[in-house]
Amino acid sequence: MTSAPTTSPRADGAVAAPYAVPRVAPQRRWRPALVWLAVALIAAGGVIAAAVLRTVGSTAEYLAVAARVEVGATIDRSDLHTVRITVDPALEPIRASAADTVIGKFAAVALVPGTLLTQAQLTDAALPGPGRQLVGISLPQERMPAERVKPGASVLLVITTDEGPAANQQATAAPISIKAIVVDVRHGVKEGTTLLNVAVLERDGPLVAARAAAGRIVVALTTEN
Repeated sequence: MTSAPTTSPRADGAVAAPYAVPRVAPQRRWRPALVWLAVALIAAGGVIAAAVLRTVGSTAEYLAVAARVEVGATIDRSDLHTVRITVDPALEPIRASAADTVIGKFAAVALVPGTLLTQAQLTDAALPGPGRQLVGISLPQERMPAERVKPGASVLLVITTDEGPAANQQATAAPISIKAIVVDVRHGVKEGTTLLNVAVLERDGPLVAARAAAGRIVVALTTEN
């Protein structure tokens, strides 16, 4: 008697792969402080961007100098033109809408083409003023203070006895000193010289002009302003 062949368990089919148990991802903790910080940064960025846009877009029309105007000259409409720009808050140029209030005033300083016009450059009184004369003096550097002389400064015009500086004169007599107000300062025609337009009393005008032509004036700053 023959027995039936024994069937091996491996012959029934492939063995099933082991079942992988899924892992649960760890949950992150919610940090309110970081969320509020991010919101605050976004809000601050929006405010800054809005401010920049307002500044860039806030252009206006202002008065600018179109032609050179000498000190004391009357300002005419042809001397000015209008520009549309964004102005730094530190500057105070005159609006184009105020042009009628500028025409007819006098230039307190020399007006240079291409610059913005400000109230500090204008005056209602004709220069050099009643009882005064405007005299131009061309001086080398050694006859002026090391500190830059500015318009409006009070100075003494020291008359020397020869063509040398006052410091080289013999102290036999006190030099003549004339009070003056600096109206304008610019580069002289000769290299290394400075041209000062000064207002002096009428009685001193001829003497100052003559001594300036002879190169016999030294400028000294005073504390009077």
